[in-house]
Amino acid sequence: MKIWIVLLISLTPFCLFAQNTLGPRLTAMGKNGAAVTDVWAVQANPAGITSLSGPIISLNYIKHLFSNEVSTQALAFVLPIKNNFIGASFQRYGFAEYNESKIGFVYAKKFGEKLSIALNGNYHQLKIANYGTSTGFSVNVGALYHFDKEFTFGAFVSNPSKQNFSSTEVFIEIPTSFNVGASYLVSDKVLIATSISKVLNQSIDVSLGIDYKIIDLLSLRGGLSAKPFKQYAGFGLKYKKFLLDMATSYDANLGYAPQIAVSYAF
Repeated sequence: MKIWIVLLISLTPFCLFAQNTLGPRLTAMGKNGAAVTDVWAVQANPAGITSLSGPIISLNYIKHLFSNEVSTQALAFVLPIKNNFIGASFQRYGFAEYNESKIGFVYAKKFGEKLSIALNGNYHQLKIANYGTSTGFSVNVGALYHFDKEFTFGAFVSNPSKQNFSSTEVFIEIPTSFNVGASYLVSDKVLIATSISKVLNQSIDVSLGIDYKIIDLLSLRGGLSAKPFKQYAGFGLKYKKFLLDMATSYDANLGYAPQIAVSYAF
């Protein structure tokens, strides 16, 4: 089975399967990372880390149920320094014969109380059995604007320069995408977010998500996306400085992909 998977990958031009691990919270909200503050915004709109009040680190694990051997491991870290924010992320996806990894570094800055701008540089590495290792670089640029305490608008572009991997044997693209979104804080318990995303050569995707804080300890989340149609659900637990988040997404072709993250806010 592995040989056929590697053969298929080797003969077909494609975009990387696991470009961005958004963490369970953003995933459960329909992968709405354009205008929502979260440590995993380092993998979406990097300007989304500028509302974090202190250092935070998060570890994430995703199990892809279409194969017992395929999984994703990821880490995200954010350090605020006054109006400047530094972030880092790492993720690895795949199995023995095929795996892709990405290391990212973020610098974000707040300009007053409303506007934030961020830059994210990424180093990509791809390993395919019998084909060796290939590398690539990409850049993400993002902005976040708080109209008021309730309404936030965000936008970011991933890989605008359309960088590809260095391999000459297998043509592999690093996807270029354009994303805009908004979030609305209905109350101190309910957050609604929506976004529109366009990956080059793919259909426009629209998503909608909600985060409902039942009590300080427990939050419930859900979301939908249109192209392709996917359903998302999850919950979060917060106890003092520890956070436990879980989510699952459902794709008609790939099935369920449950994930869990453990975070610590210093």
